[in-house]
Amino acid sequence: MAGTDARTADREAAVRRVGTSLRRLYAEAAHLDLSQSDPVVSGRNALGLAIPLTVATALGNPLAGVAAATGALQAAFADRPGPYRLRLARMFGTAAIAGCTAVLAAALGHDGVASALLLAVLAFGAGLLISVGPSAAQVGIAATAAALVLGHIPQSPRAALYAGLLVLLGGAGQAALAIAAWPLGRHRPEREALATLYRQLAGLAAEPIDTRSSPPLGPAISAASAVLRGTGHDHGPSVEAYRVLLDEAVRARQDVLVLSGYASRLAETAPERAAALRAELRRAADLLELIGQALGTGRDLDPGRTAELLAAMGSCRSALGDSLTERAAVSRIRSLTGQLRAMVETARTGAGEGRTDEDTGRPAGGSRLRDPLAVLRANLRPGSPAARHALRLAVLVPATDLAIRAVGVQRGYWVALTILVVLRPDFSATFQRSLMRVIGTVIGLVLASLLVHYLLGDSTPALIGLVTVAFFGMRMAGPANLGLSSVFLAAVVVVLLSLIGVPAHSTVVVRLVDTAIGGGIALVAVLLWPSWERGQLPSQLAELVAAYRNYLQAMVDPASTTAQRAAARSQARLARSTAEASLDRARVEPVSSQGAVELAEALLAHSHRLVHALAALDATRQTRGIYAEVPQFRRLADAVSDTLASVEQGVRYGWRQARDLRLRALQAELAEALADRPDELPAAVIEATDRLVNSANSMVAVLAERTREPV
Repeated sequence: MAGTDARTADREAAVRRVGTSLRRLYAEAAHLDLSQSDPVVSGRNALGLAIPLTVATALGNPLAGVAAATGALQAAFADRPGPYRLRLARMFGTAAIAGCTAVLAAALGHDGVASALLLAVLAFGAGLLISVGPSAAQVGIAATAAALVLGHIPQSPRAALYAGLLVLLGGAGQAALAIAAWPLGRHRPEREALATLYRQLAGLAAEPIDTRSSPPLGPAISAASAVLRGTGHDHGPSVEAYRVLLDEAVRARQDVLVLSGYASRLAETAPERAAALRAELRRAADLLELIGQALGTGRDLDPGRTAELLAAMGSCRSALGDSLTERAAVSRIRSLTGQLRAMVETARTGAGEGRTDEDTGRPAGGSRLRDPLAVLRANLRPGSPAARHALRLAVLVPATDLAIRAVGVQRGYWVALTILVVLRPDFSATFQRSLMRVIGTVIGLVLASLLVHYLLGDSTPALIGLVTVAFFGMRMAGPANLGLSSVFLAAVVVVLLSLIGVPAHSTVVVRLVDTAIGGGIALVAVLLWPSWERGQLPSQLAELVAAYRNYLQAMVDPASTTAQRAAARSQARLARSTAEASLDRARVEPVSSQGAVELAEALLAHSHRLVHALAALDATRQTRGIYAEVPQFRRLADAVSDTLASVEQGVRYGWRQARDLRLRALQAELAEALADRPDELPAAVIEATDRLVNSANSMVAVLAERTREPV
């Protein structure tokens, strides 16, 4: 009887867990987020779709307009922030690949087996490219989608080539619109990315920072770095100034984080001194905001206001006392003041874009290609979630298309297209995308069909206007709001089909059924061969700890270069965002993963304190010299590194306990060794290492108290 009751209780708990997870998944999927929306980009993308439709209709060939609009639509999804030359290469490359696959698909459309083989290759590539990033994944999806649609419109080789050229032409027109402002402001994307970072840095300085949370501005730094140093980056004096400003912003962020932490601690014992520190940070925030405005507008800094703020920087030093924290704060204020002066001088070059001759030399070589290729090679293994996702797509997309062909359903490619769009490596993302895709499609089809059938009729200008508005709404919604995006996408499809003579009302039921079937197949596939995030979470946490350990080692190693230290910081930011995203996905999975989630939450909380302590050490700028000169610091740094290595192994392999290396005793020895030094540096080092030891010991304690859930 007791066993029966226990089994019943387990089943009820499982049902509650699934219900809670599904409610969370729906809440996240229905959340509206327009933070990444850009009306300017959405407007030009909508215009790029409307132009080929208008021109072709005026010439009496609406079918050619729809083909060109297909290329414009595909290229629009590759219209992402970045330097103009990278944007051009990305959008034109997407259009070219979509055009080439359109030619192959249309030419092979008569042969179902050949068409399926082409789809299998393309779908596998699209699935694998998701490991490289959204831009690369979009190219793969665009190519596969074009092959799916045009494969159901078989043509002669000559006609297929004509269709492919139209797709390419439409995409090329979209790319031309995206870079139209290049002659007016060659480095505008770089300036805007950096201006966004400086405005956010100003906001960071103006408000108190919670050191228990992840250090802010990581995504903004990564985004600016990708624009200024990533593939396709530009050259010239202005861009070199922007890169210097990026480096200065990274260093100033460390000083701001540290000073804000000092102010929080002083607030408990000396509130008036904490207020003086806050006032200093607000002055820094005003100056950072001025630099951000200058970069955003491309104009010079206001000389009077800039001089006034710089003269006031450091005035709070007279209000600070002689405690350990206050002496450390004085050191950081001097550092931040120097950073701000350097920023002002550099911004005078960078904000005045185009006022000096720019170097038009090309970027060196193709060395940037090695990183994506290395990522692809690393994911070509059976245990990789990306490889598993690619195999699922390579089987489901062509198999579904073959089945649709065998049944003889017209425009049945929407089933396979839905699978291609909604299927993701993990269950939670697939569920969200399937749910929102179906709901959004229902709403969009019904609304668009009613508008076309009862209001617009056969008015071609009105139809082109509606598809322009719908595509603008789709681009404004963006990938973060799949439900709203699906509403507008359904409207786009209805209107495009109406332009070539397919009655609007005839697509409603078929498209609804096809979308529902495709979403259902994707869910079943991810359930039959799941990639539960709980299985990936320990590995992501271990990578995070390893990245922090590498950051520490690069920071204290006397032989490390500036580039190596910058790479270690970037890798730590990437590992942190990856681990946080993995935890978010694991939280909403309808499976028992509570143990793994609780362990991850505890470790992440302590890792946030750890990285704040590392940033404080990094901000001293003389850490490597202390490592070489003071043996007590060297022993402590090495012991913390070994402790983090032990924590990493414990998280990765499920050990209950990491090694105890007497970190607190080593930190006390360091404090005693630095006590007699007259400068302000020891205070900053002692305060930072105290927090470093606290967080490392806490992570060891977490492993001792909790066990990783078996997977």
